[in-house]
Amino acid sequence: MKILSVVFSLILLASCALNADQEQKLNQSMAGYLQARNNCQLISYVAFTYPAVVADYKEQGDSIFQAKFDCTQDSIIWNDPTIRQIQQEGNMIQALVDVAQVDEYTYDILKEKKKIVAVSEDNGTSWFFMEHAYYVDKSKLKKLKRLIKE
Repeated sequence: MKILSVVFSLILLASCALNADQEQKLNQSMAGYLQARNNCQLISYVAFTYPAVVADYKEQGDSIFQAKFDCTQDSIIWNDPTIRQIQQEGNMIQALVDVAQVDEYTYDILKEKKKIVAVSEDNGTSWFFMEHAYYVDKSKLKKLKRLIKE
């Protein structure tokens, strides 16, 4: 059911700011990221996370890294991604995406949507993801030019 929900949700992910190839790659990557996170597939979840974010957590030590990516106790499923904003500068594309949060056991939809930022540094060929809160923290990712403004 989780996979079907994610696949169905990706239909809503279309955006006229991306060309067909960029949109297809974003859809595929977003589906992989959400599936990895929702099914607690640690290696894939880390692989879809923006590399500088992964490096930052690794630098903080094993326990912090494990705590960040440990999803075994999390009963919240992310689905229904909706692009809210896309910005591009050269080969860098950044997209602000809202995802619904659903309790896996009660199927209650949480009122607050989770904000995720999708980043491509190769004109939409590959996409990586990070939580919006991390993206807006100016003490993090000092080399990343932030294109998303709210």
